[in-house]
Amino acid sequence: MKKMPVMLALSLAVGYSAMGQISTGPCGTTAEDQWLYTARLQENVAKAGDGTAVSDRSAIQYVPIFFHLTGDANGNGKHKVSDVLNQICDLNDAYAPMEMRFYLKPHPTYGLFDYSINNQDIYTAQSTQSSIFQMNLKRHNSALNVFTVGTCKGDPSVLAYYSTPDDWIVSRNNQINGNGNGTLAHEIGHYFSLRHTFYGWELDGQDVNEPRCFDPADPGWSIALLIASYHPDGANIPTEYQNGSNDTTAADMIADTPPDYNFGYCATTCSPYTGIAKDPSAVQVDPMENNFMGYFIGCSTYVFTPIQQSVVLADLASPARNYLDNNFTPLATNIDTPTDLLTSPADNITVPYYDEVSLEWQSVAGANNYLLEIDISTFFNTVNYQSFVIQGTSKLITNLQSNRTYYWRVRPFNEYVTCAAARQLKFKTSLVSAVAEIPEIGSIKVAPNPVNAGEQPSLLLQVSTGFEANIRIVDAMGRVVWSQAGQTFPAGEMVYNLPVAGLSEGLYFITLESGSGRTVRKMMVSR
Repeated sequence: MKKMPVMLALSLAVGYSAMGQISTGPCGTTAEDQWLYTARLQENVAKAGDGTAVSDRSAIQYVPIFFHLTGDANGNGKHKVSDVLNQICDLNDAYAPMEMRFYLKPHPTYGLFDYSINNQDIYTAQSTQSSIFQMNLKRHNSALNVFTVGTCKGDPSVLAYYSTPDDWIVSRNNQINGNGNGTLAHEIGHYFSLRHTFYGWELDGQDVNEPRCFDPADPGWSIALLIASYHPDGANIPTEYQNGSNDTTAADMIADTPPDYNFGYCATTCSPYTGIAKDPSAVQVDPMENNFMGYFIGCSTYVFTPIQQSVVLADLASPARNYLDNNFTPLATNIDTPTDLLTSPADNITVPYYDEVSLEWQSVAGANNYLLEIDISTFFNTVNYQSFVIQGTSKLITNLQSNRTYYWRVRPFNEYVTCAAARQLKFKTSLVSAVAEIPEIGSIKVAPNPVNAGEQPSLLLQVSTGFEANIRIVDAMGRVVWSQAGQTFPAGEMVYNLPVAGLSEGLYFITLESGSGRTVRKMMVSR
């Protein structure tokens, strides 16, 4: 189980800076969805009140999360990993007051991210994402699952939703971005049993999915009716009073969130509510505009109240969330990206070949993954965009266009620290295509490598049939620093000494070119 004392209602609600809580559209977690976890919510509220939501873990609790980056039937539309990394940063800021931190937990089959879902019924479903079988097949059994899609529930206005029966979150791609967007923080609030602060005022007539707000168009304005709405199963949802007399039975059942009759849905900003709506006792209501579980948009800071925080922690500590238990310890809690992270090719050079470009960077303390991104735009947003999550420090790219300028950047990260800065350079591809390796060479290596001061490096070759080739040494800037034309390589074993006198410290490429191919090996010179 998990260790965390319940946060007392007297503690301060620490804020989270954000551009918008729920932006330009409703949450797809309906009143009926929230009704399904009412018993869980009530139990968590009780535990939050009596202080029993504690466990034997350290102060910070790490919550595993896993993202399924889905695509359409052709595999198009998959969300960018860079946006997911940014989102983790924002998510951890939002839940920091609870000492909760989210981290990327690799799937035993799909790794750090799931790219395997190419399904139109999931990506742009006409109703609720309908390929439940495939989503269940792909789910991570020990993490909070988030599916990023093109359209939620077939409705372009729905931003995201928590599926109570399936216990996962589905989000529109553009809501996972880390640009101060609180949509995922809101849905995770539902995941941990929180209701909307305006629960009961999200229904319009017989359509349980159409939100509404209490305004002059409602019957009885400006004094709200005793019953906010009638749930489809016949249960009454009472209207919450401003004096708090029914705050544990009405609306969100949270005592420190004031009445909100979905005023945010009809508002266009986060300005303080100035309407004249009154509760059933004719007392004017004063909603909490900057609550994560409301609908006001554009607030500079959003919060979960102390009791909301305690309810989330109670849910996390409950048996229903035991599958999130883990022994995770971060590899590092901070990553400093060096300014000279990228090593090759050097900035703004023309590389020798357009279809064989080796991108290289330094290893960074605390990082076990690197996000490499390449595009012809410095905004990394064209159809030519490519990205790779790499555990090493190099990547050979073989599918670039000739005579084009490319921008590339690398961001070091680990499962927990995803906010480290990326470093960016550019290069231009040449008109020359790389050709196949020289077929007469059975094996070839540079030894010793790296080359230290006073050492004589050599090419060690196994040659099946004698051939003739030109040899060049090219530095990381693409400049030829030494060459030898017409060198004969006889069949058998051969040692060819390489001249390194006068070469400065750095990375070099040893290139052999014959009439039948080209072979390149790297050599590092250390002084």
